[in-house]
Amino acid sequence: MISVLLDVVGGVLLLVGLLLLTISLVGVLRLPDTYHQLHAQGLATGPGVIAVLASSIATENATIITFAVLAIAFVALTSPVSSHAIARAAHRRRNSAGTGGGTGGGMDSAGEA
Repeated sequence: MISVLLDVVGGVLLLVGLLLLTISLVGVLRLPDTYHQLHAQGLATGPGVIAVLASSIATENATIITFAVLAIAFVALTSPVSSHAIARAAHRRRNSAGTGGGTGGGMDSAGEA
């Protein structure tokens, strides 16, 4: 009985994760700029990947579940950091090109800060 329940929960988590990853992929491909694409990417690396990894509970194998838990912890810790680094690089690139309209951080026409 518990095995059937774990199979159902694992299958549902897998389907939800794959659906979120698919929606995220469409968003990354269709959205216009880096900031909008980062929003869609956050959907993939957050709940999408975690749901796919969490579906490994259906295997009932302690080794696989342990690796999945470690991978979930790694994704949960590194995803926000990488998103922030990409957004910061996009912001700096926009300001240094002179098209951003932001304040500070850019260079003038002589190449000096």
